[in-house]
Parts: sequence; C-alpha cells; structure tokens
Amino acid sequence: MTATIQPSVISGTITAPASKSSMQRACAAALLTNGETTIQNPGNSNDDKAAIENLTALGADVVVRQEQVIVNSFGVFPRSNEINCGESGLAVRMFTPIIALCDKEITINGEGSLLSRPIEFFEEVLPQLGVSIKSNEGKLPITIKGPLQPKNIEVNGSLSSQFLTGLLIAYSAAPNPILTEADEMMNNNLSETVCIKVHDLKSKPYIDLTLDVMKKFGMDLHLTNKDHETFCFYRNLVWKGIVAESFTWLKATGVVPLSYW
Repeated sequence: MTATIQPSVISGTITAPASKSSMQRACAAALLTNGETTIQNPGNSNDDKAAIENLTALGADVVVRQEQVIVNSFGVFPRSNEINCGESGLAVRMFTPIIALCDKEITINGEGSLLSRPIEFFEEVLPQLGVSIKSNEGKLPITIKGPLQPKNIEVNGSLSSQFLTGLLIAYSAAPNPILTEADEMMNNNLSETVCIKVHDLKSKPYIDLTLDVMKKFGMDLHLTNKDHETFCFYRNLVWKGIVAESFTWLKATGVVPLSYW
C-alpha cells in the first residue's frame, strides 16, 4: 500500500494528564488540610486510585468526578485499622509517616511486587521518632503505632527520595512537641528547630516536587532547605499557657490544579 502525506495544519487544545507523582502528593497534602480541597485534572492511574482510597480509609470524605477530586478532611482519623497501598511504592513510603501521626495501631499492606520491596528504612527511622513498628522480615505488611514526634535525625537518601517525601510532609503536619517540666523551668526550646539531615540524596527533582506541593498547600511556612542536605522546621513556641505558631498544616480551602505539573 502506498500512502501519500500532504502538509497540513492541526489545531486544538489538550490537557495533559497529571503525573502519578503529583497526584499522590496532592492527595497526601489534601488529607492534612483542614477543610475542603479541590484537585483539578486528577490522575486516574491505579496508583492514583489507591491514594484516593487511602484518603477515605484515613478519615477524609472524597468525591471523585471526571475532572476533579474534592477532599474534605480534618487530619488523620483512620476509619480502618488496615491501609492497602496497592502496588504503589510512593504510596507506602509517603503515607507511612503520615499515618504514624495518629496514635492508633495501623497495619499497612500492599499487593503484587510491592510485597517484596524492602522497608528497613522505616524500621531504622520511625522508632527514633517515637513510633513502634513491626514488619514481615523487613517487608510488608507492617504495623505501626504513633504518634510521630519530630526530632533531629539523619537519614540515607540513596535508597529512594520517597521516604524523605513522607517525612517532610509528616514533620510539617505534626503537632507541638511535648516538653518536659525541666524544659519549661529552664525556658528551653522557645525557638526550636528540628532538622532532617540527608546523606547521598537521589532524585532531587522529586523532592523539589514535594516542596512545591507543600508550598501550594501552605505547609512550608516554617521549613528551610539547605542544598537538599538539611531540611529544618522552625517552631516558635511561647509557653506558660500561650502557644504561638507551630508546625503549620491548616488551610481553609484549596483549589489545586494539576494540569500544569
């Protein structure tokens, strides 16, 4: 068969689908946003659907429409004691620290190849933050119980930047630390910083994406990034009955377009 192609002109407008990376990060931020968030042009992959299901299981009310997802949430208040992340590595690595913000024992599971992926990172890091964890010999399912308490830690960034994404979002949403009576008597930590130091960070652009999403949701107001090596959260606290600003995670209403991410 012979085909002849003639010069021509095409015109029109198309909307590129949201990436899974953007969509899932927006879902996590929406869960930690106080009130209603509208995600425009949402993704529709299996990983995106798993993230949306996680929002519902973690206490949010979600309405899915063709061109938007509407999330009403007031934080992490699990409706179930088990969360299934499907086959999404990002979901399990990002949502685990977020789930750890609550004080309920939760089992996190997955499907397919995700069951064979190592999660020793959490076994090393989460106990340092006051979170108990039990795993299946370093793999899913894992059972955790918080609440997560942000502290100065050092982490290995060569495994995956997704672990750091979860920690950054969880740190930004964590409540004020509980100071001891001695701390109060000595007037300690009135202007405290808590930092995550990262060694050999891979996939820095994905951390930039995380920070961009956090900025859009107002979750970075007390966060500084020093060359992708140290991420510090500043907490301005006034004790003796008056509490000023702390980790900021509240935003009244957000409309988050994903079409240009």
